[in-house]
Formats: sequence, C-alpha cells, structure tokens
Amino acid sequence: MNCSEIFRALVPLAEAILPHRLYAVGGSVRDALLGRAEKVPDFDVCSDLPPEKLAEMLPDGCVVLPHGGVASATVDYCGTVCEYTAFRRDRYELAGSSHAPVGFEYVASPEEDSLRRDFRCNAVYFDVLAGQTLDPLGGIRDIEEGVLRTVRDADIVMAEDPVRILRLARFAAGLGFSADAAAKAACVKYVDSIDGLSAERKRREWDGLMRGRYLRNGLDTAFETGILAKLFPALADNAGLEQPSSQHRYDALEHAFVCAEAAPDGLKTAALLHDEGKAEAMRRDGNMHFHAEYGAASAEKELTALGYPKAFVKKTVRLIALHMFDINNTAKRNTLRRFIADNADILDDLCALMVADSVATGLHTRNPRAERIAKERDIMRESGVPFSPSELKISGKELAAVGFEGKEIAEIGRELFERCLFGSIPNDGQALKAAAEKKFAKKQPQRGGKGDKK
Repeated sequence: MNCSEIFRALVPLAEAILPHRLYAVGGSVRDALLGRAEKVPDFDVCSDLPPEKLAEMLPDGCVVLPHGGVASATVDYCGTVCEYTAFRRDRYELAGSSHAPVGFEYVASPEEDSLRRDFRCNAVYFDVLAGQTLDPLGGIRDIEEGVLRTVRDADIVMAEDPVRILRLARFAAGLGFSADAAAKAACVKYVDSIDGLSAERKRREWDGLMRGRYLRNGLDTAFETGILAKLFPALADNAGLEQPSSQHRYDALEHAFVCAEAAPDGLKTAALLHDEGKAEAMRRDGNMHFHAEYGAASAEKELTALGYPKAFVKKTVRLIALHMFDINNTAKRNTLRRFIADNADILDDLCALMVADSVATGLHTRNPRAERIAKERDIMRESGVPFSPSELKISGKELAAVGFEGKEIAEIGRELFERCLFGSIPNDGQALKAAAEKKFAKKQPQRGGKGDKK
C-alpha cells in the first residue's frame, strides 16, 4: 500500500481548506514509509491554519474540538477523525520539570514546525493532495537506517520535555530502531527529570514500551539510559548479577528481559519483574532462596508508585510471590491440590509464567512443575472436585436442615470441602449429606453421659 492510498481518507479535509495545504505527519507517515501502516491509522495532521480558522473553513456538521492553549484540535470530518495542529514553535522552561510548553507562536511552514518535534523520523510530512513527502530534517534516511536522532541538539530536546526520554525507549521497542549516541547521552544526562512527570504519564509510556514488537530493544534502551533504574530500581539492581551456570545462561537482568519476551501478552510485566528480588536477597541473605518474597514486595511498591490499578498490582504480586512454588517438584498431592484450589483464579497465568521462566534460562523449553500443576488441576475438574466451598453440591440450607446452626454451617462446609478436595468423599449431594449427618450425630451428647439426670 502506498502513501496516497493510506492517506486517501484525509483528501476531503485537505480539499475543504484549499488553498491551504494539509499535511499528515508523525507516526502514520513514518509507519507508512516503513510498510507497517495500520489499516485505519491514527492520523496527525497539520497546516498553517490556527484551529479556529480551520473551523471557519469547514461546513456545518464538522466537529472541531480545540485543545486549550496548544494550537491543536480533534477534527471529525466526513467520517475521518484526526488530531490537528497548526504549524508552531513551542517555548519551554528548561529548568522546569513539566513537559508542557509554557507558550507557543505560529509559524508558516512545515520546515519551521519540524523543529518542535522529538525525533527526525517523526518529522516527515506528507502533502495529502500532492501525494508527496516533505523531509526537512533527513527523517527518511533515519527511517531507512533505523536510527532515532533528535530534531535539534539532543541536550536541548531532552531537557525541554522529559517525556521524550521515555519515548526514546518506547520507540526503540515499537520500531526496533537504535538511539544515536547523542540522544542516548542526553537521556542519561536528564533522566532525573522524569521524576517530575505524573505517574499516569510514566505508566502510559512504559506500557507502550511493553507492547512493542521489539521489546528487548526497548528494555535494553531503558536500562542504558537509566529509565529502568528510575521506574524499577529493584530490577535494575540485578544487572551483572551472576547465576549458577548449571541453571542459567544469563545474568539475572538479562534473564528477566528474555523472560518478558517469552511471556504471553498480559503477563509480560510479571515476567519482567518475577526475579527482581534476587539482588536484594543476595545483599540480605547471601543467597537467592527468598527472592520471590523480596521481589513481590518491591514490585508492589514500584507498580503502585506508577499508579497501576490495584487489581493488576495484586495479581502481578501474587504471580511473582508464587512462581517458585514446589521448586523441587516434590509436593505431595494434598499440598498440590490445596495450592491449586487457593490459586485457581490465576493458575493458567502462573503456569505460563513458570514456562517463560524456564525458557528464559536459555537451557530449557519446558517446566515440569507447571505441567504437573496443570495436569492435577485437569484431573480435579474431570472428577468434579470443588475448588472452593461454594462449589459443594450441598447448600447451607441443607446443612441447616441436618441440624447445624450459625458458624457451624460454615465450619462443616469447610470440612466437607477439604474432604472432597483431598478425595476422601465425592462431591455428590447424597454423599455430602450422609457425611454431614454422621458429623452431626457425633456432636450430640451420648445418652447416659456425664450430666444426664435419671
């Protein structure tokens, strides 16, 4: 698909603002030149018109929603939604920690506008009606070479907006590009400035990195620039930490990176952080025996600081804490079943994490512990074993009818659940009722026992 086909949906808007020229810019143009354009890309467009002048030129029924104070708007025209920005030059306070410009002024051309952007690969313009690219800074060459270079002096670009530091790593993960030496050095120099960003902004950029097609490239860039140490200090501490060669091919940090690559979507964060407690374990204990516990605690702190949802944090922390369960694969069946029942809600994810952990040793492709857990879980399902008291084939009302009262109902329910879990009785209504009646009968005072009156 050529660029003209990709941007055909923008032609009505471009025609509506003639004689002004409409340009597509940013990721949609870059991805089109890479041959990776989405079928319905996110369009960023620009021209020399301020948003209010653009709105005046468009017919009724077009929606233009200005973004306060930044010369931009969301435009919905003829069924195509795009983010519109007027050509401008931004002003920043270099000593500040905010990524927002403190002011701007309109400029007349794409060449001037390009200097406010982050990387040259994102500063290639496509004239929608002419069907031609405009490359004022050499961005096409950078796209062809797979390099991230800043549009101006790297120190100035990174100092202006700390979000660009995080974007460098995100683009490395998403595009597979390498950062040039100047950009990387500037990130190292100004990495402390990301402390001033909101948790939500840092999390959004990091999540983008974790979804990248070239995840390892992004993680390496995050480590080399100091981003990783700012967001996940416990993980970064594992750099260079050697592991037994009989069990691992990589040091602890590289193992984490490989594990994140091997893990399925949705588990990559847990995989990345699963062993981050190893460095702390070595400092505190001289061994790695309790690294899962240490890692769960540090991951909870790091993820919470980034504002991740509580449910996501809780699940990730559980996965990290439990990934070493039955490390020698010798747990007795009752212990195994108890573990399965207690963690049924995350069992598939836990097994997938264990497998990724094994793959990331560089020595294995399977995880026998995960296979045993999954096999026993399947046996339990097939034989009707309950995974919680609520799955028992007897209700509280039926237990009350037997004669149990108040807290006794919950107690006998728990006892029956455990007997079913361990296989001493089937999860069958009649069998459970019989067991409950037998238990109740034993609770009754014996005729003629102590305290009876004749």
